[in-house]
Amino acid sequence: MVKQPCEIIVNYILPSVRAQLSKELVRSGMSQRKVSNVLQVTPAAVSQYISGKRGYALEFEGEALDMIREMAERIIEEDDLDIGLRVCNVCSSVWNQATIDQLEERFEGITEGCSLCAKEL
Repeated sequence: MVKQPCEIIVNYILPSVRAQLSKELVRSGMSQRKVSNVLQVTPAAVSQYISGKRGYALEFEGEALDMIREMAERIIEEDDLDIGLRVCNVCSSVWNQATIDQLEERFEGITEGCSLCAKEL
């Protein structure tokens, strides 16, 4: 079966965004329980994000990392009500050739058969 970009995003990019966001929020003093409420995931998921057991597929830098840090600051200030849209924006911004190359390096063959990979855009 042909892989869809959404599969790659949901299985690799989204967990990596959540992991980085969880780390930023906890570093800023937010409890793991509050992070789980904010992100609408289980406390166990937050613990796994922070420990690197989950969401380890990508390492963010540059614009994507800045976007995640800004999102964390807005969440802490309780100024950000549309976290879902911000997370989507980060995922969209990192869906590019560099991300696909990073995923391919870690998980060989992951984009094989992808019908709409950034490679083809």
